[in-house]
Amino acid sequence: MNLPSLLSAQAPYGQKTTFFTRRILMSLTVLLSGVMLLAIVMVVGIAWRQNEEAVRQESFLLHNAWKDARQDLMTNIRDYAFWGEAWNHLHLKMDTVWAFDQQNMGPGLFSEFHYEGVFVVDGEGRTTYTVINGKLDSLPLESWLGVQAAPLVARARLLAKDEAAASINTTIGSTPAIVAAAPITTGRVPGLATRPGPPSVLVFVSRFTPEKLAMFGHTVGVQDARIPDSAQDAFVTPFLQEAVADGTPVIIRWDSQQPGKTLLLLLLPMLLAAAGVLALAARRVINHAMHNAALCDQRFLQLVHSQRELAASEARFRDVAETASDWIWETNAAGVLIYLSHRFAAATGFATEQLLDKPIDKILQHETQSVSDWLRRQPQEGHRQTLRCYSVSACGEKRICSLVANAVDVGGQIVGYRGTVSDITQEIESQARIHYLSQHDALTGLPNRLYMSEFLLSRLQAQPTAERPLVLISLDLDHFKPINDTWGHAAGDSVLNEVSHRLRSVLKAGDLVSRQGGDEFIIIVSDLNGEQEIDACCQALLDEVCRPFQLGLQEVFIGASMGLALAPDDAMQAEELLRLADIALYKSKREGRNRWTWYSAEMAEQLVQRREMERNLRKAIAGNELRLFYQPRYCLQESRLDGAEALIRWEHPLSGLIMPDKFIPLAEETGLIIEISDWVLHRACHDALGWPEPMYVSVNISPAEFRSGNLALRVANALAVSGLEASRLELEITENITLENPQSALETMQSLKALGVKLTVDDFGAGHASLGYLKTFPFDGMKMDRSYMSDFPHSAQAMSIVEGIIGLGKAFSLTVTAEGIETQEQLQELQAIACQEGQGYYLGRPMPLARFNLLLAQPAQKL
Repeated sequence: MNLPSLLSAQAPYGQKTTFFTRRILMSLTVLLSGVMLLAIVMVVGIAWRQNEEAVRQESFLLHNAWKDARQDLMTNIRDYAFWGEAWNHLHLKMDTVWAFDQQNMGPGLFSEFHYEGVFVVDGEGRTTYTVINGKLDSLPLESWLGVQAAPLVARARLLAKDEAAASINTTIGSTPAIVAAAPITTGRVPGLATRPGPPSVLVFVSRFTPEKLAMFGHTVGVQDARIPDSAQDAFVTPFLQEAVADGTPVIIRWDSQQPGKTLLLLLLPMLLAAAGVLALAARRVINHAMHNAALCDQRFLQLVHSQRELAASEARFRDVAETASDWIWETNAAGVLIYLSHRFAAATGFATEQLLDKPIDKILQHETQSVSDWLRRQPQEGHRQTLRCYSVSACGEKRICSLVANAVDVGGQIVGYRGTVSDITQEIESQARIHYLSQHDALTGLPNRLYMSEFLLSRLQAQPTAERPLVLISLDLDHFKPINDTWGHAAGDSVLNEVSHRLRSVLKAGDLVSRQGGDEFIIIVSDLNGEQEIDACCQALLDEVCRPFQLGLQEVFIGASMGLALAPDDAMQAEELLRLADIALYKSKREGRNRWTWYSAEMAEQLVQRREMERNLRKAIAGNELRLFYQPRYCLQESRLDGAEALIRWEHPLSGLIMPDKFIPLAEETGLIIEISDWVLHRACHDALGWPEPMYVSVNISPAEFRSGNLALRVANALAVSGLEASRLELEITENITLENPQSALETMQSLKALGVKLTVDDFGAGHASLGYLKTFPFDGMKMDRSYMSDFPHSAQAMSIVEGIIGLGKAFSLTVTAEGIETQEQLQELQAIACQEGQGYYLGRPMPLARFNLLLAQPAQKL
């Protein structure tokens, strides 16, 4: 019989058995549920009845206790009212000393009987004696009882003959109270004096405060007896209602003991637990019965499904094992291979059959132990373990592997091991590469700042001595930026690589060259004996850097500035040693570059002074301490004042007048030169606006301003704000500006010429410019460097140079100005060789604007 017909034959029987079993079990379940529900209802009913009975019992006890309290109050008041002494001291006369001070009817009634109010009302209805909460008071009885006071007193007087007392329930404020009143009589004591009129009445008031009410309930076994919180709370069960004289009942609430609740808390969980147990048992029985009913139908299907799932699982395992990058292995307890996945052959190049029945050590090796020994220790070390080992492929290539192993436990005994092997060679190599890159410069391969810091700390921990110091050299390349600007960053990178090779070639093994970034290097050298060896090392480094670098067919030259700091002489902390070397490096740069400087303590002091000057200079800019002086410039052929050069001074409040050579270099280094130059441009243009036309003003421009890129805009702004014509402004530019970035300098000059200002090359002959740059750049004039005037006209060489410069200027149609004219003889000789303009101390020293304006007001004189 085939499978479909077999299933169709078995299905009706299986369905009928399942249906019949389900019906019976459902009936039993409903019956059991009904029994349990009935039991719960009965328990709840019993509990409810017990609660009701408890409330009735508590109400009865509380009501009787209230009656007893009222009766006790009446008994006590009769004892005090029907007393001859009370007649003498309270009725015939009011003796407060007898009543209160001698405590015959004073604080004791409150402390012993807890009567909050004691009053005596005389025959005329006046309250003559009052004790409130054990203290003498003057309150009338009406202040507590209101309109109920008079009727109560009247009732009490009516009972005088019978020596009886009257009492009422009332509410004083929000507090329930029992009030008793009795006439004061002689107590059948003969011979006592009398007094006309009705007898005085003694009144006791027992107020049930919350605390007193709670204690009152506690005495009869009632918990938390209290006044209702609200009108709604007043009639919430359980409550007790006592009638009062004015018709408003006194209502007392309390918390019933609710024995039924205790019964429920005891029995209900047991019933619910029993129901739960029955439910679980019923469920188990139902599941078991339903399972058995369907078992015959399902067994055959389960067998077929199991066969299919087994086949699918085997196929899945085979596919995973063959497609995974890991290969799977299994050994017996002795470590002999009994299974290798097909991936093994692809990963190692060995045939699977070749290594089966061989120890696993034939495939995997470890540097300190055999893999099979490591496997045998697994039961003691845990179930799943990982070991980094290596294997050698069929082609002889060593591969790093990660071995994962699991012990095969059968009946508590290890019968073998199985696991996977992953090839992690690329991962390890990548980690090594990442670690290398994290500590080395990507461009040059030199150690970076992180590596250098660790290296420096390790060398300092070795405790260098003064005889064998640790030398730290901070090295910056000089004139490297123009290479990047002119040749591009690829050329700059090539130079940096070559510099790194040259620096390393000078040092010994164990020394360090580190690139910090840009063109900055740190060199750490040890085992140098004395200053002579250290200087020789620095000279060797400098010689290597100063050798020419080949960029294509061009040779370029750079230099280096170095600062040295020694451990332990200068410092033993890494950060401090680096800082001191930087201070020495800064001095090398400031003193002309291409040199090295040893750190000394004076350098730190100079740096502090420099920072103080920078701070003062910033204050000077903001505090209007800068001044402009003007040095006249004359047309030598016509003895005419043509203009003036604006020269800045710093009028320091303490140091006096400071010349520009003391603070302009600092301003250029710190970037303050832009703010100072803006001030000079605006001030000079504003001052020149008041001079006769066409007199001009000449302003010096710093190389740093050319590098800023916005010089033309700043000049245009100064002209626009002041209203000065552009033709009356001359800018003096040093020839070295054209060497750093010729193309950028040319573009800036062209922008300035487009504004209409004049451009003059300053200190011509002091720099390195060629004659070609006079033709390339749009200059209008040139100023000879003042050094040529020192020997002029007595030196034939100086005479020839000056004549040559004047002739050169005329050849390029430039106005030539001679600086530093200090004698009549120099002036006459310059006039003789047709120099156009001149300035110097002989013609006029720099002067403030006011004095220059006086000079303008004087009539022209022959020079």
